[in-house]
Amino acid sequence: MTESKMGDEKHIPLENLAAQIEQGVRNMQSGNMSKEDMEQLQIKSRDLHERLTILRFKAFEAMVKLDENVSFNKEDESQTNLIDSIAEVTAIEKPQESKKKKGRKSLAESLQSLPLSSIGEGLTILDRANFTSTLFSNNTKNFNDMLDSVDACSHIEAACDVFHKSINTMGTKPDIESAIEGFKVRITRRFQS
Repeated sequence: MTESKMGDEKHIPLENLAAQIEQGVRNMQSGNMSKEDMEQLQIKSRDLHERLTILRFKAFEAMVKLDENVSFNKEDESQTNLIDSIAEVTAIEKPQESKKKKGRKSLAESLQSLPLSSIGEGLTILDRANFTSTLFSNNTKNFNDMLDSVDACSHIEAACDVFHKSINTMGTKPDIESAIEGFKVRITRRFQS
């Protein structure tokens, strides 16, 4: 498909886009793919990924949508405090008073406790780089193999065992301990009941 043809297609339904990608993969496997076709397959794959990311965000947004009758009064305790949410995500110490006053989960806590459908779901580039360098001595293949192996496990104990047997750490002790704890949280989220 040439660039001008692609520009003519305003919107391809997800089902059709997935079918086009599937056909492109078959062509690639059979050796019937030109350089231009390969580039188009990559563009379509990126488009599918971006659209699914947006849909996933919208699903999260719907789950945590605030009640439409929320008052924007400063004293309203049901309103999410943005500074407190940022502090939770970055693990900055907060005054005890604000923790006591809140009494319910923040948006950050809600999103960070959602179950994962796969252990690699939602990993940022920074997370991947940190886990790969600290826990797998920069061996991306071993990291990706471990992700697949953990996803194949049927329960949390087996997943933790696979994880611990796979790691080959590199770095300072605090960095390693932090990365291990961070990954254990992901395993717990992956195997929530």
